[in-house]
Amino acid sequence: MKTIFAWSKIQTNKTSGNIKATCPECIDSRTNKKDKSLQVNFTNGIAHCHYCHAISFRDSIERKTEQQNFKLPVQTWRNYTNLSEAMVKYLESRKISQSTAINFSLTEEEYYQPQLEKKVNNLVFNYFEGEILINKKYRSGGKKFTQSAGTKSIFYNINSIIGQEECFIVEGELDVLSMYEIGIKNCISLPNGANDNDNVWMNCEKYLKDIKKFFIATDNDDKGNEVADKIAQRLGRWRCERVIFNHKDANEDLIDGSLKNSVLNRLKYPVSGIFNSEDIYDDVLNIYENGLPPTIYPKHPCFGNLKNIFTVMRGHLVTCTGIPSHGKSNFTEWYILNLVKDYDMKASFFSPEHYPLELHQSTFIEKTFGKNFFKEIYGVPRIITYDIAKYTEWAKEKIYFTYPENGENPNWDWLLEKFKEQMITYGTDIFVIDAFNKISFAQKGNRLELIGDILTKLTAFAQMNNVIIFLVAHPTKMPKTTNGLYASPSLYDVSGSSDFRNQTHDGFSIYRYFGDEENEARTVFENLKTKMKFQGEIGGQVEFDYHIPSGRYYEKGTEYQPFNLMDWDQDPNLFTPKLEELPDIFESIESEDLPF
Repeated sequence: MKTIFAWSKIQTNKTSGNIKATCPECIDSRTNKKDKSLQVNFTNGIAHCHYCHAISFRDSIERKTEQQNFKLPVQTWRNYTNLSEAMVKYLESRKISQSTAINFSLTEEEYYQPQLEKKVNNLVFNYFEGEILINKKYRSGGKKFTQSAGTKSIFYNINSIIGQEECFIVEGELDVLSMYEIGIKNCISLPNGANDNDNVWMNCEKYLKDIKKFFIATDNDDKGNEVADKIAQRLGRWRCERVIFNHKDANEDLIDGSLKNSVLNRLKYPVSGIFNSEDIYDDVLNIYENGLPPTIYPKHPCFGNLKNIFTVMRGHLVTCTGIPSHGKSNFTEWYILNLVKDYDMKASFFSPEHYPLELHQSTFIEKTFGKNFFKEIYGVPRIITYDIAKYTEWAKEKIYFTYPENGENPNWDWLLEKFKEQMITYGTDIFVIDAFNKISFAQKGNRLELIGDILTKLTAFAQMNNVIIFLVAHPTKMPKTTNGLYASPSLYDVSGSSDFRNQTHDGFSIYRYFGDEENEARTVFENLKTKMKFQGEIGGQVEFDYHIPSGRYYEKGTEYQPFNLMDWDQDPNLFTPKLEELPDIFESIESEDLPF
């Protein structure tokens, strides 16, 4: 049955003819409050909403029937579905009507539930894409779930958002049915509860990319809030709002009659834009009570004092520079791998200088295990095939590589479009561009102005999408100092424009002292810029030793011990500081042996 509302709710001064009006059933949940989706026919006394499909009759069915001397059949309960009576009564206890059950093609089936280790009767939610049945999800009476094996992962009710400008996202199929009961049809559900899986986003990206507004209505609990934040990160916080239910979820609010109101209780995600003092009141109060906002830095002890010298934040553009062959790319990758591990992030690398992909991937495996990919070096064993398989399993939904295919021109418009796609499909947190000069400008013009425009776009992209962009940029040729060594570059020395210093939020340099008979080899990290004072110390330096077999860096004065980056924090005794002579694996190396 469609939703039926009282004729008196229609807001109009007209009394005859055909008119259009706003629908009292769905207008509160609509972004466009002026949309007249209700077609009212005064001649027939019938109104129908083309958006939520609610209907109204000028004269009640009962009264009109009595006036015309017709008799009504006895109004007794009857099961109009193909479900068992017990299943229908269960749904009705959750305030889900028979008409909704029919509309969503709910079925009932005996099926094996792995958690119960036996076959039981199940309510079956059928997943359709177009007219094709893609998946079947089975819910037992004890709220145990399983799905058809080997099927494509898609959102439940995905057909409902095709051609729509708005989309509600909930955490369970029963919540989709609940939203439908109050007239919200454009609603989809995560297929696996409060879990954010890349596959479902990849398979449904074409249906989501043109949606202008998302209302994230996952459960009102810790897991629901966590997955809601991940969804907003994927879709872009600027087009998302968080729905806060009175109870745990949409179905519980439907049962107590509050869903129509609670679905309007929405919070906007903070993004770059225009705010008044009330918008940021909670954030101001938070830093007053809890102190400065957290910064991001590698947590492993091998980075030593770096966390006090330099940290990064979401929404920032970070520029890294250094003389060629001094290790700026290598250090940046080691730094980011640790962020991915420590903060459960996802990173995408655009690094055409490091092609082919398999060789670039081998350097990540080396850093992960602290061993060389190709051979044993200085007593450090070679990577084994088990290591490769273990890394692949860990990194498959954490590390991505962006490369042009089929003759695509890697210009800045192309790259930023790829970043947008990856935001939705993979939920990427960190983007790496290595290096700036490997991407062409989409337009012609003054190079200085073009560089400034690109840096503006990068900072805006980072802020709007709450991601971190690491930009590796080569300096101009540096002059030699009195000791015959090239000077360490600043951000003002980056080739092309002083905007690399002016527009970037944070920046650092990597400088390599190769060492000789009198001077020990070392790599120096220097903070060239941090936007906020609490992020670090501009001009501060940390000295590192470069570990030849793995491409890792260890703060000078610490002893190398092998550890697996993926789970080092499960055994903190794997790494201990040692203020004595370093082992031979940190010895001086020639320029051609240096990392990228």
